[in-house]
Amino acid sequence: MGEAHLSMLLKTLALLERYAREVKRSDLDADWEVWLKVKAALEMAGQCAIDAALDLISARGLGTPQTYREAFAVLATHKVIDATLLQELQAWAGLRNVLVHMYTVLDLDRVHAALARTAPLRTFHAILAKALAKPLP
Repeated sequence: MGEAHLSMLLKTLALLERYAREVKRSDLDADWEVWLKVKAALEMAGQCAIDAALDLISARGLGTPQTYREAFAVLATHKVIDATLLQELQAWAGLRNVLVHMYTVLDLDRVHAALARTAPLRTFHAILAKALAKPLP
């Protein structure tokens, strides 16, 4: 199952990187369809990373995280990711939660800026692809 999430993450990252080049901040205010595409792609990227993390945690028997942010902390505790990547991925989990639940007023500057901050997700993809390919001990 982790491989499917990683594949979807890779496809979504390609979209986000295209949006980063093509979508202006003002487009998020002016074009509802553009806003929905960007929002959906950001949500999907965050969710794919979360789901892939949970798949690895489950496969390796590393525990049962209570939150999405905690899932990344478990991976850091087990030296799958470092502290810097942990913070970046937890920020993505937070952004995903804000976008999905819309329980705060959305800061469209922050949303637009996220389009240019996909490097941590690319790094995480590479780490998890390698980890998921390893046989269980």
